[in-house]
Amino acid sequence: MFLHELHYLLLMGFSHSNRTIVRRTGALGLLPGQPKILEALTAYDGCTQKELAQVCALDKSTVTSVLSRMVAQGLVRKEACADDRRAARIYLTKSGRQQAQAVAEIFHAVDARALAGISEADRAQFLRTFSAIIQNLNTLEGEET
Repeated sequence: MFLHELHYLLLMGFSHSNRTIVRRTGALGLLPGQPKILEALTAYDGCTQKELAQVCALDKSTVTSVLSRMVAQGLVRKEACADDRRAARIYLTKSGRQQAQAVAEIFHAVDARALAGISEADRAQFLRTFSAIIQNLNTLEGEET
């Protein structure tokens, strides 16, 4: 039955965690997409929009619109690349860093709840297996239907 098939479990896992994350980060004044970008910039501050889109698994137009709002909110700033004036590097502002820290705490709490009652060994094995599943699914993106 489909209730125990991978595609359904992936959908349900994402749906439950995403709803909680959107609700909690919304209370911080963040819109969907912004927490993911804040998290990515914590690790890759100064990356380009193209790199940010790749890291966040978002299309470039979505990143462009989300970043426009984040600039207006004072969470990030853009600087033209010295070697390519058409591209911009994205940096967290002081306010953005504070929000990124709050987002990290929310992500950690949701992850902890999702993994509650699961041994460290089982957690590690699940994360290895899930990473392999994601790599396998990445190969589908270039294939025709």
